[in-house]
Amino acid sequence: MKAQEHLDAAAGLVGGDRARQHGDVRSLHEMVAALWNAYLTCEGSPVRIIDCDVLVMMALLKIARTRHGEFNRDDWVDALGYVALAGQVAEEDHEQETLERRAAEAPVYR
Repeated sequence: MKAQEHLDAAAGLVGGDRARQHGDVRSLHEMVAALWNAYLTCEGSPVRIIDCDVLVMMALLKIARTRHGEFNRDDWVDALGYVALAGQVAEEDHEQETLERRAAEAPVYR
């Protein structure tokens, strides 16, 4: 499978089967972050995880799986999908933060 085929397969999952199966990316991974935070809090960890962290860590899980067991193309495709989704969420967050910062810096006319 060529690099573009891996990307196409990941794009098909991100926008197709997985999106239909698991629902909205942000709300799903916000829920995972909340559950992981609850678990870590019980364990005394001061770490706070957000949705983008979940996506990055899921990509790392898939990458780790490429080092163990037999070759599984899905590990590579899934890792690409998680990284792409993390990029999407991070960019949306950046755009929102930029809008909020600009609104806060805007002069107030009375």
